[in-house]
Amino acid sequence: MKMRTFLYRLVGAVIVLLGLALLFKFWYSKFFISVSTVIVIIGVAVFMMASPESYNASTDVVKMIGMGDTVRTIEDFYEAFKNVPTPLGSGYLGHFYTMKQPALIFGPDFQGNYLYFWLNGSGLNGYLGYSFLESMIKDRINEPLIPMKEDFGEDLAGYICFQADVMLLQKYLYDSLSSFAKTGEVLPIPASEPSEVYTFTEDFKLAGQQFDLCDKDGNFIYHIEGTAPLLKFYVRDGQEREVFRVEKEILHVLPAYRFYLKGELYGKLEKKLEFIRDHFTMDVAEGKLELREYAGSIGRNFSVTLNGRMLGAVMEDMQFTLHNIVFDNSVLMVYDRDYLPLMTAMAIMVAREIARDEEDE
Repeated sequence: MKMRTFLYRLVGAVIVLLGLALLFKFWYSKFFISVSTVIVIIGVAVFMMASPESYNASTDVVKMIGMGDTVRTIEDFYEAFKNVPTPLGSGYLGHFYTMKQPALIFGPDFQGNYLYFWLNGSGLNGYLGYSFLESMIKDRINEPLIPMKEDFGEDLAGYICFQADVMLLQKYLYDSLSSFAKTGEVLPIPASEPSEVYTFTEDFKLAGQQFDLCDKDGNFIYHIEGTAPLLKFYVRDGQEREVFRVEKEILHVLPAYRFYLKGELYGKLEKKLEFIRDHFTMDVAEGKLELREYAGSIGRNFSVTLNGRMLGAVMEDMQFTLHNIVFDNSVLMVYDRDYLPLMTAMAIMVAREIARDEEDE
């Protein structure tokens, strides 16, 4: 494994250097600038594939799993997971048009979302991927012993929950597949229950920015007010009482915000320097809080975790409406209602980051 890591990083570094050499030599040619850029990207990709840690830091769509010292087959994984219930039912074996070897598949749901796991030719690494292209599944070798719950996600709120749960399921499956690969132990997949759903919609304001948070039935929960130059945001309830406050710190290279819960300092949220996704962290009394973009998904979607435990998600409202086109509206998934004020503050962060990216464009 160490030799493989070394070779991948060596080859990746050589490819990157080749691309940079072409760039410096033919800097005056648009054609060679394009070619050298592609070569550099390929080199970085090869370098990142050297180990599961570096590979997984670069993408969320596919996760790499090291097999450790024990050689296992995809049939071994099927036998271990065929009776494990998940929101997408239990796993079954099938073929894809894009690969010769069989894969362990979970899903698809009624919208075509599914997760799949396969081993590379050497069997040293496994890959857990997400897709919504149901047409890529060529055939089924067998059928799932535990079918997906049919009535889950029938309405809009339930479906949005299901979308977030597929992202969450990938994390749980990754942990369980990794455990089985290294120790032979299958970790249980937590039961999926519909989380609470809230809409986070922007209202027109001549100076500043304001939002309303409502539940899935349209009942008002919080009003969010930010005045120009958008250094402070106030989250207030129906009685105009402040339940949360966000204050942007100035003179920072990367964005940083102070959070206040009912007037008391809750923590300082700071953006990390990452090129793949937006990522914020904050140290709080309970541990480490993270706001992390789910790279590779449709729309701008962010997860909120506390010590690795999923508190909820902020997902871009992808319904094709004029209001969504004009404003940066989101849908909040909240797994623990005690953190609803915090999740509302995180939705403010997402709106600010989307606005910042649009201004840079």
